[in-house]
Amino acid sequence: MGARAVIGTVVVVVVLAGGAVVADGIARDRTEDRLAADLPEQIRGLDAPPDVTIGGWPFLTQVLAGELDQVDIAAEEAVLEGLTLQDVEVRLTGVSTDQPTTARTAELTAVAPVDRLGEVIDLPVTLTARDGSLVAEGDVLGIPLEIVLLPTAAGREIAIEVQEISAGGGSFDLSGIPGLEGAFDGLAVPVDQLPEGLELTDVRVEGDTVVLEAAGEDVTFETQAASG
Repeated sequence: MGARAVIGTVVVVVVLAGGAVVADGIARDRTEDRLAADLPEQIRGLDAPPDVTIGGWPFLTQVLAGELDQVDIAAEEAVLEGLTLQDVEVRLTGVSTDQPTTARTAELTAVAPVDRLGEVIDLPVTLTARDGSLVAEGDVLGIPLEIVLLPTAAGREIAIEVQEISAGGGSFDLSGIPGLEGAFDGLAVPVDQLPEGLELTDVRVEGDTVVLEAAGEDVTFETQAASG
């Protein structure tokens, strides 16, 4: 084969390979757009299409195999059980291309502003953050009351434990105080709207927000109509 023929063959191979890369990229982009449009129907509380990024290369071979290596989802806001979450980021691996969509593993991080958490707790106090804890402040019979609370991960709910109660410079028991007796017993914020298989693994106070982390295996994303 002459030099001209060799060069021609190389050019053809490069063009075909380049065309395959372009086609792969186009298919990936279109799938990301479709997933972004479909996710608000599969994740309750997600009202707007999120940003979706599909990892791994080539993309088309993943589709043929029926499973995407990695899918990253980012949303500015989502609402679970009335609790507003911001900066929501989800990483899925082993994502099925069939319906319902499933993922072998899932990890989620999000933040909830403390004032929004105070709205869903529905207590007769003002909720703020201080030194990694929540502080509930209010007046009882004209006396300023301060209750230090610690939020923790408890499966599919945020458990809130009383750490300290003080008023007038001293600590005391809430029992016997009208309107507050037992008000903090079993206090929790449910997050049952998380996709099936996903549970909270960490809840902590950072600045004026509560950071939530969740993880799970064999997570299922079903349409809201199908899940009732």
